[in-house]
Amino acid sequence: MSNIFWVVLYFALTACIGIWMMRKKSSVADFFVAKKGLSWLLIIPLLFAEMIAGAGTVGNAGDAFKYGISSVWMNWGMSLGVIFVLVTVTIFYRVMGNKKNVISVPEAFKHRFDQKTRMVMMAILVLVYIMLFAMQPIAAASILAPMLGIAKMKLVWIMGILFILLTVTGGMKGLAWMNVLHSTVMYLGLGIVAYVSVKAAGGIGHMQAVLPPSFFEFTKPSLGIVIGTALGTCLSYACASTVVSTIFGGATMKDVKKGFWGASILVLIFALFPALIGIAAKVVMPKAAAASVLYTMANYSGNLYGVLAAMGVLAAILSTAPALLLITATMLTRDFFKSIKPDATEKQERSFANYSMIALGLIATYMGMNATSILAGLVGAFNIRAIAGLVLAVSLVWPRVDSRAAFWSMLLGGLTAGIWHFSGNPYSVSSLWPSLIVGVPLLVGLTLMAKNPESDGYLVYKQALEESNAEGGVA
Repeated sequence: MSNIFWVVLYFALTACIGIWMMRKKSSVADFFVAKKGLSWLLIIPLLFAEMIAGAGTVGNAGDAFKYGISSVWMNWGMSLGVIFVLVTVTIFYRVMGNKKNVISVPEAFKHRFDQKTRMVMMAILVLVYIMLFAMQPIAAASILAPMLGIAKMKLVWIMGILFILLTVTGGMKGLAWMNVLHSTVMYLGLGIVAYVSVKAAGGIGHMQAVLPPSFFEFTKPSLGIVIGTALGTCLSYACASTVVSTIFGGATMKDVKKGFWGASILVLIFALFPALIGIAAKVVMPKAAAASVLYTMANYSGNLYGVLAAMGVLAAILSTAPALLLITATMLTRDFFKSIKPDATEKQERSFANYSMIALGLIATYMGMNATSILAGLVGAFNIRAIAGLVLAVSLVWPRVDSRAAFWSMLLGGLTAGIWHFSGNPYSVSSLWPSLIVGVPLLVGLTLMAKNPESDGYLVYKQALEESNAEGGVA
């Protein structure tokens, strides 16, 4: 009963934050991206939530249990991705937000390329975020089912519905404030559990003596998969909607930079916690189920630690799942609904967004029930998005890249990654590589065939950037 009490209390606190922030919102832009309303202290937990998804935390521990410390690479790829965004595309998104009132990634792609490319970007991101959200209810159920004694599939639906409710009430700034709570719980809870788990397993030295050396190598199960995971995740972050939303929502560019660096450093450290828990579990309970090993290892060390682990993972999931639904609804509202109904009122936009969140949340929850590997699902989603991130980054340093080159490289590269992933990654090859093999030659070849040295879309961005610089710089 005490376990149920703490879980219910935590949900109640999160919901109260969302309801309070719902009373304070004043516009659609405030709801979707908290337009210039985020200090760096709010950007850090919001980005931390995007990178440390509950599904990623559970999957990290599960994969560490199976093959070792290299399970951290998805999260480390995210950390590198945030810095990649800061160095390559942050100025572009900030200028588009300031000068063109852009509040979504596909909207930004429309201005740099054209409407067709915007639609491709929207389709890619909707698919990716449905895939990412689908992993969250199943991850929560994997942890909470043994803790609460509730059937796992029933709990999947309960969690999916709760995530939908939290999204509808919160908005971007509400989610940022929720994530202040979640980030604290995650770091303290899983940090403590990692320490006691390693201690229960006899310490790092004993773990190294008992387990094969491969468990402590960062290149398993293969170097190609590790590079594909880290690089694909890194590139995909140039189009990560939560990351871009913090660029739009940051109070100043200084806040954006501080928030990005802070979140990146926190993730580099945090990724080790679930990995160490998974490896420790391999020592003390080698026949445990990988999907729930994070909780079972914590509970092995004591009931209190089991509760801490469950609350840490619950915090990670609550910090991520609502954001995934919100940004998906943002894209559908701004890039689809507003395209077919340009005169829609803000009330109609909010209603469409809410209905979208409910429908997509239920569909994705059902999809996640059939997932075989949480971490593989997350990596596959990022790899589908990677080619679009690469196209944008290249287009900002190569003005010749036009809408035709962007459209075909993103469409066929993203489609290749999706087919490869859903085919089970044949020959144990990461879906990133076939995506790049198709997308990069198209991008280069079609760009070289372009008539103008500076494409129309680049001139739009160039003019907006010059206006910003003339006004004293990108604020």
